[in-house]
Amino acid sequence: AAALLAAGALTLAGPYGWRHGTLFLVGGALGLVLYHAAFGFTAAFRALVSVGDTRGLRAQMLMLAVATVLFAPMLSAETVFGTEVVGAVAPAGFSVLLGAAVFAIGMQLAGGCGSGCLFNLGGGATSMLVALVGFAAGSLVATAHAAFWRTLPSVGAVSLGDTLGWAPAVLLQLAVFAAIALAAKAWERRRLGAVLPVQPPVRGWRRLVHGPWSLATGAVALATLNALVVVLAGHPWGITWGITLAGAKAGVLA
Repeated sequence: AAALLAAGALTLAGPYGWRHGTLFLVGGALGLVLYHAAFGFTAAFRALVSVGDTRGLRAQMLMLAVATVLFAPMLSAETVFGTEVVGAVAPAGFSVLLGAAVFAIGMQLAGGCGSGCLFNLGGGATSMLVALVGFAAGSLVATAHAAFWRTLPSVGAVSLGDTLGWAPAVLLQLAVFAAIALAAKAWERRRLGAVLPVQPPVRGWRRLVHGPWSLATGAVALATLNALVVVLAGHPWGITWGITLAGAKAGVLA
């Protein structure tokens, strides 16, 4: 796997530059973290609703908090090491609500979100190919009707950093993440009678290579690697965009 990653990075670096090659390696690192930490997004909410397990949700709050602290200086400066940096800001409206509902149904049926489908496929769950094909097809249909979705009611694009200022925005977000984590922990204790123990932390090279990693380790690693994506690509990590692009390219070839 390491040899394939190195070969892929060198292949991309030649015609497209070192940034693309490095991004390929960062993508591999993100997949490794997702798999070894069993870090899921949809799965965390499923565990919350079905059994009251909030460990995944609390790990997500930690990941978002670390990402907020790392992203804010770069987004406020709008440049890092000479590269223009932009956030993932898009209009929020009825189309987002409808898309979120369809996404939630599809991902519960598939057993994972976009990242979950990818790292489970990489781990040998070949049935995830069906989910990814459906994901790409749905994204292609939505893209073909993008003009219609833009006509639906919307509050427009909102950036707290631009609206409130970056320092107040960071403090507000950290406070919200902390409140959600504390509320989730209280809910878990109330429903299960105790707070579930966290997964074992990373100890030694055997566990580092073979896992499992703790959810906290996965959260910090994902946020850090996402910040590296911002440095290299000028924008945050986007899983579904890659699947959408793959569907569009397949549609062109067809």
